[in-house]
Amino acid sequence: MPVNTMHTANTLGLAGAKGGVGTTALACNLAWALAQQDQRVVLLDLDVRTGQAALHLCERNAGPTVHEALQVIERLDSTLLDTLLTPCSPALRLLPAPRNWWAWPEEPDRNAEGLLKLVRTASELADWVLVDLPKGAMTHEGLAPLMQHLQEVALVTEPTLPATFNARWAWQWLQEQRGPSRTHSLVLNKMHKACTVPGHQLRRTLGLGDDDTAWRELPRSDAAVAQASYQGQAVGALTPKDPWARGVSQWAAELAARRTAQLANTAEHTSDAVGPNTASDEGPAGAAPTGQPASTLAPPLWGRGAWRERLMRWAT
Repeated sequence: MPVNTMHTANTLGLAGAKGGVGTTALACNLAWALAQQDQRVVLLDLDVRTGQAALHLCERNAGPTVHEALQVIERLDSTLLDTLLTPCSPALRLLPAPRNWWAWPEEPDRNAEGLLKLVRTASELADWVLVDLPKGAMTHEGLAPLMQHLQEVALVTEPTLPATFNARWAWQWLQEQRGPSRTHSLVLNKMHKACTVPGHQLRRTLGLGDDDTAWRELPRSDAAVAQASYQGQAVGALTPKDPWARGVSQWAAELAARRTAQLANTAEHTSDAVGPNTASDEGPAGAAPTGQPASTLAPPLWGRGAWRERLMRWAT
């Protein structure tokens, strides 16, 4: 993945209103969908205790983890970080959470400066840096610099009463601590939950209107999401017409369009901007470098037995 010398990446953090709302699955699928939009993407799994992004995107063991990156944080630059990232597709790279989470020496907020440098360094390598935030990131005072650095934070919740209760105070925190001028979005992820709390009721609880651009609702899709999880692939790669996958792809398309508009605006207001007819050795923005392997994903595995087999391979 070539260094992004002209522009730094857009940064988007995904935080769960509570555990089990599908934040990691959404982060992985959104990262994959953005890569399909010709965007170079780095996904950082900063949920150092229970992160599972590698299981969603890698058939076999991922490479170096956040732990290894933080061990060399003093000399970490874009070149070194590029060697640590695990390729998941031509335009998608992953830095997974440590597999031996029980041996993680410190709480994530004690590595706040290192995590912030990690995000900033990743921004030199991509168009988008997606961050799967650790549980309780919004209440960790030590992670406040990271939360303030992120250009956008997406709060993920599900249609249940406990998640709605948590989403209410989490949304208020985002507005107060990061400021109303910062970009926030709220995602009602029905991935595998029956809708016990209607979306319109949740919007009213959070003070959002029916046409509020901060609101996004993803439909329920048990079978497709489960099948993709068993195989360690994105839902859109297996069942692109699935409603949940299409919702994620639509979100990715909107983000890609925003990035394109930002770059066009920057070029227009920069005296030394590259002209439209200027050739580049790297090809169009977001394109994979020449000779880049198409994918590291192994052939599909099917069924729950195959899932156990893949889990054991990943853990050993």
